[in-house]
Amino acid sequence: MSSFRRAGVADTGTRPGLHGQTLVSMGLVDLDRLLSGGLPLASVLLVLEDASSGQHLNLLRYFIAEGLACRQRVMWLTASPPPGGPGAFLPAEASPSQSSGSAADEGRAAQEQPELRIAWQYKKYIKDEQPSAAHTGAGGGRSGGAASAGARSSSGASASSSSSSSSSSAAAKAVAAGVGREWCHSFDLTRPRGEEGLSGSSLELAHCSGPAAYGEADRRAAAFLSSLSTAAEAAAGPGPGSAAAAAAMAMAAARRPEAVGRLVIESAGSLAWGGDGAAEQALVRLLYNVRQRALQSRCAVMVTVPAGLLPPGCAARLPHLVDTVLALEGLADDLPLVKLLPDPNSAVALLSVRKLSSAGTVGPRLPDGQLYVVRHKRRRLGLSPVEVDPDAEERQAEAAARAAEAAAGGRGAAGGAGGGGGVAAAAAAAGGRKSAAAMLCGGPPSAGNKALEF
Repeated sequence: MSSFRRAGVADTGTRPGLHGQTLVSMGLVDLDRLLSGGLPLASVLLVLEDASSGQHLNLLRYFIAEGLACRQRVMWLTASPPPGGPGAFLPAEASPSQSSGSAADEGRAAQEQPELRIAWQYKKYIKDEQPSAAHTGAGGGRSGGAASAGARSSSGASASSSSSSSSSSAAAKAVAAGVGREWCHSFDLTRPRGEEGLSGSSLELAHCSGPAAYGEADRRAAAFLSSLSTAAEAAAGPGPGSAAAAAAMAMAAARRPEAVGRLVIESAGSLAWGGDGAAEQALVRLLYNVRQRALQSRCAVMVTVPAGLLPPGCAARLPHLVDTVLALEGLADDLPLVKLLPDPNSAVALLSVRKLSSAGTVGPRLPDGQLYVVRHKRRRLGLSPVEVDPDAEERQAEAAARAAEAAAGGRGAAGGAGGGGGVAAAAAAAGGRKSAAAMLCGGPPSAGNKALEF
């Protein structure tokens, strides 16, 4: 019997990924691109928080809001519920005017400018056809010209209507398949979702604090993941090679979309969670149990942990219990890297990719870039690789050289004539020092430079 199965209808808010995985969106386009399309189901994402920026809360808001927008079940375990409730914490969906990449904008632009759908090499034939049609109309009478013009207008209107309907139907099919523009919704961080925005959504908020916080979180997570488990269905299925197995395969080929869930554990291991002296062991046990149950469920898990508050041994063990690890680091204004970044005012944190999900692969997957800049773009967040401005680096090197020269000049003036040689030596050393950008863009090294020869 062949192992081929017809692909069924994609589940709500999911799309196929590599190695037979099913992906869900993180709610942020840049983060989905960083994770090679999204977060796989039956996997655990660990976010190492930083104490200064608090950008892990924005990632958490995106993740929960995307799940609610896709009508998925969401379980949120936290020790510090938001003051105004989930409606005041979660962002609202951006309006169509703000989300420039929506399919509705593309369809509207195509209707307003139909000539853009015509390839440029065919425009010359249209220009040649218009004078010939006018000449034919003049020879055949006014009625013939009017008839031909009416025919052209009706054909053009029908063509435009058919093309617009076909484009809208294609967009609808792409959205239904999980590969359209609506795969990742656009959210406005400046506008709260509100309680009316939560009506009809399946969001469950659980408050876990005190001595029994980890036990309560373990019980809540176990109940939620068991409701989305696929192991019970597989165990209850008929034996292989029977008629019932063939019928089950036929039903699986035409299956309906199944429920998909998201589990969020916020700031596990923080002081708000409480616990006794064995809190680190309880945290490791909770993460281990969640990982084992998530492997048999249609659920994606996101856990945030304050790495700075954990012992080094516990912080080193946690990445081995999850599939994907992201680490956040705050950006202070006095850091040298901030002065070298282009547009430093929008940079709020650094994001490093320490581990990617490698299910179905022989070895671990290596990310394209290890370090990214988290930028706050007024209404949303953006991720971009760390890039150093060459001009800023050159200015910083020149400022350091001038400072060294001024310091050497002050010492030389205090020391007398012996300082002249010190000033000259400092100036020569500053003149011989090159920045990284100058070494990369300044051409090949000179023949006398033996240090850079290979």
